[in-house]
Amino acid sequence: MKAYINFMDTLNSGLRYIVSTLFIIMVSLVFLQVLTRFVINYPISWTEEISRYLMIYIVFLGSALLVRKSAHIAVDFLLEIVNPKAKGILDMIVLIASIIFFGLLIVFGTQLTFIVVGQATPNLQFSMAWAYAAVPIGALLMFLNALAVLFEKMQNRGNEREEPLT
Repeated sequence: MKAYINFMDTLNSGLRYIVSTLFIIMVSLVFLQVLTRFVINYPISWTEEISRYLMIYIVFLGSALLVRKSAHIAVDFLLEIVNPKAKGILDMIVLIASIIFFGLLIVFGTQLTFIVVGQATPNLQFSMAWAYAAVPIGALLMFLNALAVLFEKMQNRGNEREEPLT
């Protein structure tokens, strides 16, 4: 489990750079679009399309990073009113439900990606599968990160039990 957690942390370090790079590219393209549309009065249509698809990838890849840090928006009302033992159990139930959801998202996202292979993007005429592939790729990374969180919680629970009471 420890090796898997370390592997995911290493993968997430690289993923952070990828997301940051995609964000910089997207901002640059949007700036170029605004510049060409309002200053030069000759808009470049492909910048808007690529920016849209980059944003989709940034959201799905960034979500995977947030899963690892448990930083997604959550309704934690119930967690605030239960005792610590029940809080840990409830936290595990939510994590397992998330893992199941990510698994379903991988399966159905992959199916949807294969369905749109024949469709082309409006301006660049790339396969729409490239845009839709963000769903299963992001879901796979979220699934792997959720497993890392689950393993980490199980490891921490085991360590708490092993410590003698003094």
